[in-house]
Amino acid sequence: MKILFRRLCAGFCLLALPVFAETPPAAAPPPVAPILAADFLGWTNAYRLQNDRVEAVLVPAIGRLVHFAPLQGFSLFRLEASMHGKTPAEGENFFNIGGDWFWPVSQARWASFSADGKDWPPPDSLADLPWDCSAWTDADGAQCVQFTREYGAPLHILASRLFRLESGASELVVRQHIERTAPSDIPVVLWNISQIAQAEQIVLPVEKKSRFRGGLKALMGRLPSRKHLVRCGDAAVYRVSPGAETKLGSDSPKGWIAAARSTNILFETIANTADGAYPDGGSVVEVYSNQGLGYSEIETLSPELDLEPGTVLENTLRIGFSSTSRPLDACPLADAVRALAAP
Repeated sequence: MKILFRRLCAGFCLLALPVFAETPPAAAPPPVAPILAADFLGWTNAYRLQNDRVEAVLVPAIGRLVHFAPLQGFSLFRLEASMHGKTPAEGENFFNIGGDWFWPVSQARWASFSADGKDWPPPDSLADLPWDCSAWTDADGAQCVQFTREYGAPLHILASRLFRLESGASELVVRQHIERTAPSDIPVVLWNISQIAQAEQIVLPVEKKSRFRGGLKALMGRLPSRKHLVRCGDAAVYRVSPGAETKLGSDSPKGWIAAARSTNILFETIANTADGAYPDGGSVVEVYSNQGLGYSEIETLSPELDLEPGTVLENTLRIGFSSTSRPLDACPLADAVRALAAP
């Protein structure tokens, strides 16, 4: 299976393959050189992807992308300093260090297979564990890191995240993949979370024909006040409220979301081709913000599907970084994010 995914990186496709498809990879130059592990903040098995614009660092021991920034620049990811170089302790189901990670089951399903019947913390079968990793450079100069992890009973899936940084590109492209390996009645989802330190504003798309009133759904408590939730045409900007804990979902098929801190913007877009209902009432992107803990999470989702053995769910995530000459107010920031997320 590792050889298959390595070839997929060499023939990388920018659009997700249709679910249930057994599409062969396009012809492309094969991998030509391995990328060796390096030290990063106390981890000895980190992998660094770097071109003339940006750099990304991935740590398979904790299954996370821990750094993404311009060269010599500042990463917006939260990365808890007291946990640098560490890995989860035995029995620790959620290693809340920050960074960017992936869950293959929506939280609404967790209680059905957790030992205590609760939806937090994650069930034992979703606990943080090391991921298998391969890293290499393709003949075209693109650098790749592939994470894979097998989840046993009751999920019976093989998950993969393939990170690719092309020469001259300013964004990281992530091909995400779940394959069912044996029968299971638990639906799966491609749920990606990026934890941002001290985010000041979060931008989400909204639709006029949304199933959510006003285009957003409060997934925790109520919608923020107008002071903290600004509408800017087909976008909404959440101004992070002091002391507040907020979770919002958008069902916009545009599939982009961004977080801003001062003049820095981290933006993400998701391309889903699978058909089906999205979790949390139809949310394609979500924000969870806990100002008291000092971070916000920008999240992207796929449809939630009941996979049969041998079938797959895939999508493509893009993570980009940009900066402005000065901090932007809500609607100018929304304009900037729309431009960044445009194809």
